Amino acid sequence: MLTTHEASAPAAEPRTIRNGRRGVAGLLLLSLTAGGFAMASLPAGAVTQTVAAAAVGIAAEPFRLQAEDYTGDNGNGLKKETSSDSTGASLGNVGGSWDGGELTYAAVDFGAAPLSSLTVRYVNNSGRVGANPSLDFYLDEKTEANKIATTALPVTGSNWQSYSTTTVDLAKAVSGTHTLIVVMHVTADASHPYVGNFDYFEFAPEPLPATYLTSADAWSYSDNGTDPSGNGSLSWTTADFDDAAWKSAVGSFGSKRGAADLGGGFTAKTLIQYAKTGSTDTVETYHFRNEFEVSAGELAQIDALKATVTYDDAVRVYVNGEKVAGFADDRVNGAANQNLTYAGNSGGDPVTSSFEIPADALQAGENTIAIALYQDRATSSDIYLDFASLAPVLPTPEPTEAKISDLVLGVGATEAERTLAWYSDVDVAQVAQLAKASDVVDGAFPASARTIETTKTGGTTSGEFFRDATLDGLQENTEYAYRVGSDEKGWSDVYTFRTQDFSGDFSFFFFGDPQLGASGDAARDAAGWKDTLDVATQSYPDAELLYSSGDQVESASNESQYELFLQSDHLRELPFVANNGNHDVGSKAYEQHFNLPNEDLSAGAGSATSSGGDYWFIYKDVLFLNLNSNSRDYSSHYAWMDKVIAEQGDKAKWKAVAFHHSLYSVGPHQDDGDVIDRRGTMPEKISELGIDLVLMGHDHNYARTYLIKNGQKADENEVPAAVKVEAKDGEVMYVTANSASGSKYYDTENPDAWWASVWNQERVRNYTVLDVTDDEISVRTLRSQQNGAEKPVNSVVDEVTLTKDAAPELTVPADGEIAQGSEFDPLEGVSATDNVDGDLTEKIEVDGTVDTSTAGDYTLTYTVEDGRGNVTTEERIVTVVAPTDPTDPPTDPTDPPTEPTDPPTEPTDPPTEPTDPPTARRTRPRTRRTPRRSPVPPVSPPSPRPRRWHRVTTCRSRCATR
Repeated sequence: MLTTHEASAPAAEPRTIRNGRRGVAGLLLLSLTAGGFAMASLPAGAVTQTVAAAAVGIAAEPFRLQAEDYTGDNGNGLKKETSSDSTGASLGNVGGSWDGGELTYAAVDFGAAPLSSLTVRYVNNSGRVGANPSLDFYLDEKTEANKIATTALPVTGSNWQSYSTTTVDLAKAVSGTHTLIVVMHVTADASHPYVGNFDYFEFAPEPLPATYLTSADAWSYSDNGTDPSGNGSLSWTTADFDDAAWKSAVGSFGSKRGAADLGGGFTAKTLIQYAKTGSTDTVETYHFRNEFEVSAGELAQIDALKATVTYDDAVRVYVNGEKVAGFADDRVNGAANQNLTYAGNSGGDPVTSSFEIPADALQAGENTIAIALYQDRATSSDIYLDFASLAPVLPTPEPTEAKISDLVLGVGATEAERTLAWYSDVDVAQVAQLAKASDVVDGAFPASARTIETTKTGGTTSGEFFRDATLDGLQENTEYAYRVGSDEKGWSDVYTFRTQDFSGDFSFFFFGDPQLGASGDAARDAAGWKDTLDVATQSYPDAELLYSSGDQVESASNESQYELFLQSDHLRELPFVANNGNHDVGSKAYEQHFNLPNEDLSAGAGSATSSGGDYWFIYKDVLFLNLNSNSRDYSSHYAWMDKVIAEQGDKAKWKAVAFHHSLYSVGPHQDDGDVIDRRGTMPEKISELGIDLVLMGHDHNYARTYLIKNGQKADENEVPAAVKVEAKDGEVMYVTANSASGSKYYDTENPDAWWASVWNQERVRNYTVLDVTDDEISVRTLRSQQNGAEKPVNSVVDEVTLTKDAAPELTVPADGEIAQGSEFDPLEGVSATDNVDGDLTEKIEVDGTVDTSTAGDYTLTYTVEDGRGNVTTEERIVTVVAPTDPTDPPTDPTDPPTEPTDPPTEPTDPPTEPTDPPTARRTRPRTRRTPRRSPVPPVSPPSPRPRRWHRVTTCRSRCATR
């Protein structure tokens, strides 16, 4: 064979290759006829090489020439025959072959793609065929210089039906239009004169390798922190550079503070130098080189080579001295020496990204690939590189009907909006159609259906095309039907969603990193993700949002993983809220898959090859801010947050922030350098802006914090695992979700972290449901997967209710009068409750005296304090009234009220009966609402207390008497 590359498929996770993505297209074969060539399918049992047809560039197709379709021969018995093979299939062939017989095929069009192998299907009967039968093939002239192949024809059996094939490489690749000459040879005798009978001659393109490079190949590398060129130039990326002094080893390459195990399942096979010699500062840039060979025949067949690389923190790739890709490498452009600089964003685990090297960047023969791997900063904790594959990309034909995929319903800027995003394998104008579901009959949309134009379109990293549209003007409590596509190239299936009340209480789901593909079995991960969605939506059918912590997929550009992630129809029925995880950021696929409201791509910006941006939306009484935490450009984040909260903050009662990298986890990422940096920087701003709740992921390990203010525990007296917490200004609760798919879990490494009120790691799938009212947010985390008999599906992992800081409510009777000499209890009708502590009546203090023997006004001051130190005070004036006429009998409390003809005690005031109950007063009157699905257990009434009567002064417990 002309190629020396391994042709077997590399070990990898099962993949689904769908029509329109770079993959194997339908096979079409050429058949020679007397007047020219026509397209034809292979006959049953035919052997061929499967190669993709081309949409652009050169079509790489096997070319089959039926032997009996010759245009000339040199006679002496050569003839066209019909016969059958051992299966009974009839076929045409050439018979009467003899030593020196020649067949000529004029004006054979082999096509533009070089063809490099030849397969002959033939039969020769051992009873009639001479010794050493063979065929010679020539192009245009029968000369040695023009000979392209000699094919030996081993005897196939003792009959004329046992057809066989033999394949040889051509001496040189064939393309274009030529005359083909076939010459027969045999050592004959009187009883054995024949060479054989011939069915077809098939010319095929050179087989392509599955990959040209892998981690298992030895790479030359430099890890000593020096500029390999010596002058800042890119000479080290060219073929002429001498790297003989460099080290050589197989990948993967990496280090975490001098150790090969980076955690998270990443272990370097080759440990590279972590810090500069004689310094604690990390090596800024590492340099790698390798070579790979692409033959002219291979190069003619491909559109590109697709590379997959896993890196930490940033990487640039060069081929033959030219840059072909870069990830998180923006900072390199401004560096004084691009060969020796820090770059990247230190997003946590290594990130996997893919890119394509176009065919025109390659050359026939040897190609040089060079990689610059960058640390983020002098104190970065780890470095990693794994160049997994460099696979050929074949051209694909444009389908006649569009394949619409990856359709996802997203949250809009308000309750009255939804967004859509989808992929198409055809670049054709497409729209969304929207109608009330009741008006759509058997999938047919009414004439009144709205047509919504796309707001953004473009090519995707997978060679497809993305489309965005926004459905606005929605009505509350209405079911809608929608579809996307076009009349020209077809429509998607019809899907429905339902809006709910545009105000009031609501619930939504929060899911930790699905990260499909992280286990190595993406299909299994997808099944876990789907099951969690099923459990959640069936258990809480009125929940209104699907909120993700990020890391939707394992590899940022892996469209097979995205397809699995988006395959559940729940993502077309409930609005999905995405966050940009460290496994999402390394490609534009995240931006292309999700249509995000109020997006600002300059805040937490990405790059030409990475996704970025922050976005916000208001849903009922919550302002949600979603940050791209992969970017630690804090100034851009903070400026954006300041602006959004200044403009929108007063429109909502709650403010929630979501981003991927947990600041307060108990898993292994909690001591990563980038996480330490975020934890030391972001909490103060979050407190300053009055954020109530922060939702995070990244560590695949559940954790809920105490209330935190400015990066410190807000109340040293807050008990662990409190079921209700009350936040004062600037106090924030942070929640880190566990895996929703079960694709990966991290061990608990810091259970005693000062911030951890609750943590849990059982290695079972979780989801969280949040119930929002005016007064509180309840956060309930549940198992979507059983963990033993005592922890079934939907058993609770943790539950907490977050309320805003409020003083106790103190109920005190209104000012009133009592008769001189009567009995008086200053605590009768007095009570106190607190939104966290419950009934506080027993803790009421009373200051003041009432002398019931002496007429006059007396002031009582009531005070109650809750467990957070919030104090409520209320005053009450009690007037002791002397009898108007001492000779009158005392009034019977059961007597009816004074008749209107009786003169009032005071000319301007109505009479007050001493026994009438005074009207109660309550401080801070509030209407308390209960979440629809997670009601707070009712507070039990206090035990009855003995009634105590006092003539002078009464108080409870600690009250003072004056």
